[in-house]
Amino acid sequence: DFEMKAEVVGFARDAALLTPIGDMYGISAATEVIPTGRAHLVPVGFGLLGRVLDGLGRPLDEAERGPLEASKFYPVFADAPDPLKRRIISQPLELGVRALDSVLTCGEGQRMGIFAAAGGGKSTLMGMLVKGADVDVTVVALIGERGREVREFLETELGEEGRKKSVIV
Repeated sequence: DFEMKAEVVGFARDAALLTPIGDMYGISAATEVIPTGRAHLVPVGFGLLGRVLDGLGRPLDEAERGPLEASKFYPVFADAPDPLKRRIISQPLELGVRALDSVLTCGEGQRMGIFAAAGGGKSTLMGMLVKGADVDVTVVALIGERGREVREFLETELGEEGRKKSVIV
């Protein structure tokens, strides 16, 4: 059976315009479209700790670790939280990397991005931050990484110690 997800991005007279999510191999004008009747939802909760998800929130490690145990599902296209009601970042966060802690102050709840050329040590630094930071949960988004690099990061840089308190996307 052929199945793929798509998002409605517009309408033209009596037709819905869809953008496919994923590989379009096998799609044709005769492909049946079945509406789900709901927005795309992603799993959330502590059951995601240690798990590796794709960009749609589906487990990539299901064969190894079993099905996801999510406590809730949130819509992907929800309104952003009101910026005037967000907690002010006031509590310093020790990253556990002395070279960074001595020259850079980060705060609890702060988002962080690491950008550098290939071979610049991004994965090594991320592994150090995940294992060294005094936090309960980390969410690591490996944007643009090849599959081989994701596996290498999980096994070499993160290990089970870092993976226990992380969700990797």
